[in-house]
Amino acid sequence: MKIDILSDLHFDNYFYNKYSKDDVIKFYSQIIDFKNCGDVLVIAGDLGHNNHQNIKILKILKEFYKNIVCVLGNHDYYLNGKENKSLFKGSFERVSNMRELINKEDNIYCLNGDIIEIDSVKFGGCDGWYNDGYLQVNYPDEFFPKYSTNIMWQNSTPDYKNILEIENFDDIFEIEKPKIERVYKECDVMITHINPSAKKEYLNPKYHNELSNTFFCFDGEDYLKNGSMKYWIFGHNHDVIEYKEHNVKCICNPLGYFNESGNGSWVKIKQIEV
Repeated sequence: MKIDILSDLHFDNYFYNKYSKDDVIKFYSQIIDFKNCGDVLVIAGDLGHNNHQNIKILKILKEFYKNIVCVLGNHDYYLNGKENKSLFKGSFERVSNMRELINKEDNIYCLNGDIIEIDSVKFGGCDGWYNDGYLQVNYPDEFFPKYSTNIMWQNSTPDYKNILEIENFDDIFEIEKPKIERVYKECDVMITHINPSAKKEYLNPKYHNELSNTFFCFDGEDYLKNGSMKYWIFGHNHDVIEYKEHNVKCICNPLGYFNESGNGSWVKIKQIEV
């Protein structure tokens, strides 16, 4: 099976109110070779801020793939803009609606602590989230009280302002952790939005001294060591990242924002074979 990998598509950063199917295909044709695309497209979170736009574009991409498997990312929880605030009472309602829209489509799956088997390959995953793993792994002799980490979180990421119904930086991690534990021993390909390693060497070197890295990974060492997966696909970091840990190939292949991708011209699909 050939699997194409992307994350952090941020649809609304590229497509606004007026766009057509041809616009979407033309844009992604510079990233994806539609004549030689894989059997499955894996999207490791951050579809975009508008659910209706997200599903519309997913359905266009589905015309070129037998299956699409995705998880949601932090931006998929954002409750910003008049439309979202009028449609949803909170971030979790928006997320629930996005999953429902995706999963009612044929051969498009949004994983939420479950496994989907396609041609004998088992895909498992969930959104995942960050915790204080980076701080604990890289600064084991220092003490970081939760209130100070919360303040750093509030000052260094827009998640605090745009995700309703959470108070602490790791609230969603506590929700997502049991979902990871339901599937990591049963899948061939694991998918989360967040990097499963808190080791400094698996992040962009220019950020190695940034404590805020803790909001870009979690300490998933035990999952990598004891899981059944051959690949772990993630996003959130807007940098191409590949590493191997405990014989698990971990891959991040993000599109990112238009200024990071050269409006798509600097990014190419990553394809693996399982």
